[in-house]
This record gives sequence, C-alpha cells and structure tokens, in this order.
Amino acid sequence: MLSNKSVQTIRRAIKGKKIKARKSKTPQGYNYMVDRQSLISTFELKNVDEAKIKQVQNETKEEEQKAELSKTPRKLARQFLTHEDLGIFQETMRKLIDQHEKDKENLFRLVKSFQDRMVVLENQVKMLEAPKKKWFAFWR
Repeated sequence: MLSNKSVQTIRRAIKGKKIKARKSKTPQGYNYMVDRQSLISTFELKNVDEAKIKQVQNETKEEEQKAELSKTPRKLARQFLTHEDLGIFQETMRKLIDQHEKDKENLFRLVKSFQDRMVVLENQVKMLEAPKKKWFAFWR
C-alpha cells in the first residue's frame, strides 16, 4: 500500500533479497514484515508522506488488536466450562455408550445367527458328500 506495488512484486523483491523483511507465522500462513527504509530505497519512493505511513501503521495495529481479541474468547472458553456444559457432555456420553451397547448386542446376534447357519450348511454339505448306497445293496 505504501509503495503502490502489487503484492507479488513485493514478494519477488523479498525473495530476491532486494527488500529486507522478516517472516511472522500466523494461523493462516506467514506474513512478511517489510522494512520501510528498504522499501523506499528499493522502489525509489520520493514523496512518501508521514500521514500515509501512520495510516498504514494504524491499520496494522488495528488488525493485530482484532486478531488478539478474536483469540481471547477461545482462550476463556478453553479455561472455563459451566455446569450446563458438563451436563450436556455427560448426557451425550451416556447416549453414545447406550448406542454402543445396542450395536454390540446386534453384532453378537448377527454372529450367532451366522454360526448357526454355517453349522446347518456344513451338515448339508456332509450329507451331499456322503457315499450313496445302491438300491440293491441294502443288505450291506
């Protein structure tokens, strides 16, 4: 914003080490903190007024404050739970455990019926494989 150059141009200058910058990690990725004097000297900015610089600085401070404020409720939420939250959690866990028990019973029922059917099928296969007697060899 200060140099009226595109973001890509600034990034290329940083990678080419024409502009001094330091990287700061954010949850969304990395931000580059560009050195103002390096930027002015690289792009030969002559009429950079102090009002514009202060505006840019104020905008970055506001963004940092907003980011800090957005983190605060999350920190508080992680630290404090109400009794209602615990009650909801306990009820949810009870429901999950009951559902698990029902699923387990259904599984055991299916396994039992599968075993019973396998026994019947094995008996039928044995009967089919048994040597057949001839009708005239009934006395043997």
